Amino acid sequence: MTAGAAGTAKAAPARQGAAVTTRLHATSSHAFVDPAGTPHQLVGPNIQPLWDAYDTDTWDQATYDSIKAKGFTSVRMVLFWDMFQPTEGEWNETAFSTLATAVARAKSAGLYVILDCIHMSGSPDGQEHVPQWARVTPTDDGSIEGLDAVVENGLGFLQTVANRYRDEPAVAAYDPVNEPFRSSAKPARLLSDYTRIVNAIRAKDSATNIMLEPSYGDAKVPASSFSSFTPTDRGNLIWSVHDYYNGDPENGYTNGYDDDTGLGLVPNPSDGSTGYDPANKAALASHLQVQLDMARAEGLPVWIGEFGIGNGLAGHDQYIKDKVALYKSKGLGYAWWEYYSEGGNGPFSMVDASDGWRSWVTLLF
Repeated sequence: MTAGAAGTAKAAPARQGAAVTTRLHATSSHAFVDPAGTPHQLVGPNIQPLWDAYDTDTWDQATYDSIKAKGFTSVRMVLFWDMFQPTEGEWNETAFSTLATAVARAKSAGLYVILDCIHMSGSPDGQEHVPQWARVTPTDDGSIEGLDAVVENGLGFLQTVANRYRDEPAVAAYDPVNEPFRSSAKPARLLSDYTRIVNAIRAKDSATNIMLEPSYGDAKVPASSFSSFTPTDRGNLIWSVHDYYNGDPENGYTNGYDDDTGLGLVPNPSDGSTGYDPANKAALASHLQVQLDMARAEGLPVWIGEFGIGNGLAGHDQYIKDKVALYKSKGLGYAWWEYYSEGGNGPFSMVDASDGWRSWVTLLF
């Protein structure tokens, strides 16, 4: 999904939680575990902390306090690479300063942070927020795709983020690339790319969790493709899926996956206009189980990095209830797309134009 403009909305003041001081790690069965061995099923919204590359305005402390007081335990911060490195070899310290403020406020509120470091979305080939200097030109034969911009030109940015946050316990994970633009028919190449990404981050940060994503949110990745995944360290890794599947039956699909390409069914609620028929509830579990089975075979825990459905659409509330019940039954944490967009009028916005929580937000627990 693509983050909308954050605007300047401010949430009402709320009770502040205790600051995060405990680092979380991953095990083969749980994405986030504290040093005592207690699992933490992190739940929260996706949120855009930077609104302008050269403006330090960002969500105030009261916003994060309100998110915590509502019952959430984490935020997934959506970052745009071009804000941080508009010129090759140079860093925009204003953007890094704003991010530091956002992380500190989330930490003070008692929220863990997942850094969605390079949010691929839009055109060309997911490079809307890739710096102009770092972009690649996709080829018709698929030999060059959007993810190549990250693998060839973005590892330095990922290392810089890791170097700055390696000692920050509030940062529960790096999600290096959002919905990586690599053909779903090339899962082995995707995992070879992730080998380079993980190794680059681990050269600067040996401990913080790192998330791996399938192409385009929920594409099917066979366990056999992991023969191409050969990082120097396979510890503290998490498989993160964007689960917008609504269970609609479709010819040529098995468990909601295209039998030829492995892509998840589209259209789905990620478009903000597709609803949900509660009669399809059982299919939600079948679709997710494909990801869970693969992850279990590879010793990876699972976390749902995005899910959502547009306000006012058919089956909206029941979709949330059914998804949350499914995630809880599997012991999974999850993040709603998204906290705020389009002046509070965006189809997924959790708060309205008056900064009030929408009534359905309580269904997320």
